[in-house]
Order: sequence, then structure tokens, then C-alpha cells
Amino acid sequence: MIDIFENIAPFWKNTVKAYASDVWNKRDITQAQKAFDKKALLFSRSYRLALEKYYAEKGMNIFRGTLTGKVNEWLVQQSALRDTLSIAIAQRQDQIVQKEIERYKNDESYTAQQMLNKIYDAKANENVYKVFSFKDHFKNRSEQLGDDNAYDLGTKINEGIITQFSDRYYWRTQRDRRVRSTHRQLANKCFLFSDPPTEVLKSGKRYTGNPGAISYGCRCFSEIAGKRAKPLRGYIVYEK
Repeated sequence: MIDIFENIAPFWKNTVKAYASDVWNKRDITQAQKAFDKKALLFSRSYRLALEKYYAEKGMNIFRGTLTGKVNEWLVQQSALRDTLSIAIAQRQDQIVQKEIERYKNDESYTAQQMLNKIYDAKANENVYKVFSFKDHFKNRSEQLGDDNAYDLGTKINEGIITQFSDRYYWRTQRDRRVRSTHRQLANKCFLFSDPPTEVLKSGKRYTGNPGAISYGCRCFSEIAGKRAKPLRGYIVYEK
């Protein structure tokens, strides 16, 4: 199961990064949006087929109608992500400009025009923001967003399949250093979908939910548990 997530998720991370780079550098946004939407459909189809194949090999016949709604919900979320990225990038670029202005405005060795030239390195017909590196200022953020949204789709489809056959699951993590301490405590334990665990952070905030939905950025997933598996009820873990 974890191989499916690891092998397919990078495609969407790279798609989001490429689109963000196009927006950052003011390339042909219309074409970038079309490419983004096309790859979203391709990615959701590939993810869905891979998970269906995985469970079919276990002798589990999937009712596809259940999954269609989850895939469509994810596609709507990606359209929103596509649109909000433009806003987030514009805000980040404005922050960079303001920071540079503050840095130079008290330096008497620069005139106002020299200061602006220093900030923008402006040339005729050149997009001034090209002097601000996408790699330095937004690449990591775009990859994180792509990664989180890829795993979100996987967990949605996976849960949709499992609930057709069982009311319980084993909590699985991605087993890497990004896994939160609370989620490591949940690993390999059995829960009911109707009675998910709760995590309590040091700040006192509480989050309750199944894998992938318990809190933002969760990349955990559920693995089907048989009827003989004894689920934990009302379970709570605390951040260490």
C-alpha cells in the first residue's frame, strides 16, 4: 500500500510546483491552468486505478460509484488551489518588495530611483519579479502543497474502498521523519471509522478524525481490518 502512495504522489507535487513557477514568473497563465487541470484528471485517474488494482488482487470487487464522488470532490479542491496560488504568490512577491524597500530606504548612498533599480533590476518590457527567485521564495511551499493534496486524494479513495467491506481499520503512517509524534502513537492500532481517535497538542488544541483527515497535512492512511480485530474506543493521544 505505502508503495502506491510513494510512487504516485510525486507526480502531483511536481505538477503544483510547475504551475506555481509559471505563475511566479508570469508565463502564459491560461496555458498553465489548462495543463494543471489536465494533469489533475490524469493524476486522479492513475491514483484511483492503482488502488482499485491493489484491492482487486485481494479479491475485493469495488463499487466505483462510491469513489467517483470522492474524486470529484478532490478535483474541486484542486481548482480552488490553482486559483489561490496566484493570490498567495502575489502576496509573497509584494512582501519581498516591501522588505527590500525597507532595507534600502535609510541608505543615503542611494537615490529613490537607484533604490528601485536595485530592487527590481528593471529593464524595458521585463517582468520585474523575475529577479526574485522562485527557488528561494516559493518552491518549497509549492512542493508541500502538492504533496499534501496528493496524499489527501489517496486517503479519500482508500477510505472509500475500505468502508465498502469493513467498519474498522488499522492506522498506518508514511514511516518517515515528517510523521508527527501523535500519529506515530496511533500507528498500527485499530479504530472504527465511526469512532476515530483524538490528538491533543501541547497548545491544548484537540483534533479528532480518521487517517488523512484528523488534521491539516496528515499523510497517514487506513488499512482494512477484519471483523475479529478489536478497535480502541474513545482513544486519545498527547503530543510529546
